[in-house]
Amino acid sequence: MTLRAASFAELYRLHAPGAFRRALCLLRSEADAHEVVQDLFVSLLERPEQYAGRGDLTGFMYKAITHACLNRLRNQRNRARLIHAHVVPRMAPQPRAAPAEQLATLLSELARMPETLALVAVYYFVDGMTHDEIAPLLGCSPRQVGNLVAQVEGWSAEEQRA
Repeated sequence: MTLRAASFAELYRLHAPGAFRRALCLLRSEADAHEVVQDLFVSLLERPEQYAGRGDLTGFMYKAITHACLNRLRNQRNRARLIHAHVVPRMAPQPRAAPAEQLATLLSELARMPETLALVAVYYFVDGMTHDEIAPLLGCSPRQVGNLVAQVEGWSAEEQRA
């Protein structure tokens, strides 16, 4: 399937709601989610060759919206760092955070992780995907996904010690 302007309205109708739900889950802001989805579809309209019929369109959209959300989280973090100009001491870890607090902590950590590790963390810990489900999204083997999950866990432990 190629992306033509004639079929673009249908593409948007089919995939925008799922892309929005995905963005909202990661960004926790309707305004940011709408903006990320709009940017993704504008990008596809302007440069349809970025998809060019390779693989499943739903998988492509899932991966693209995840990348866009992670980039937005990183940009927000960098903007805050520049505004504040000095580091706020870390708070002591809470004994057991509620799920919403855990997600907020994870999203904060994702902004600091290398992109591949952040993707693995989202797919594995947020979405609950298996190694076999993640492997095609990253273009690697399930074993490599396991290694990346271990790196995420190691990275997280390192950050807590820092």
